[in-house]
Amino acid sequence: MEYTPAKPADLAKWLEVADDVGEIMRIPNMGTDKNFIEYAKRKLEQDNAIMAYDKANDKVAGFVGFSRTNNSVTWLGTKLEYQNQGIGSRLLSLALNELNKTERITVNTYPESYSPGKPARRLYFKHGFVETSGVVFLYDGVEMVEMAIIPDNTGN
Repeated sequence: MEYTPAKPADLAKWLEVADDVGEIMRIPNMGTDKNFIEYAKRKLEQDNAIMAYDKANDKVAGFVGFSRTNNSVTWLGTKLEYQNQGIGSRLLSLALNELNKTERITVNTYPESYSPGKPARRLYFKHGFVETSGVVFLYDGVEMVEMAIIPDNTGN
């Protein structure tokens, strides 16, 4: 598996992943959703995305989008055929390496009650995220909760 910074030319690959995971993310036509396409274009232009590419089979496997400005992970998806192979974990690690670890790092993910979102929650917990308040909020009509990595700035 090859992990590389994603470029604007990789938009179609990202939309392919988005289409594959859209049902889980509760946006079934994510790959053709105007707002998502604009988001993905912006992340690619800002150099705020990383792609996992299966070179041996010439297939895209996953993407992660992030925001250095907001110190957050903004999107993470691995195509269904590549899930449970550590690709999402590697993408998340690479994104976290692009963010400021001395400051709070956030991600919006699914509440505990949403069964298809449990693998994402487990992944975030594995990487040190904690649920910040448990308050469920709507983001583009989808129920979400905030999780964060809260640095120990006590010097310990």
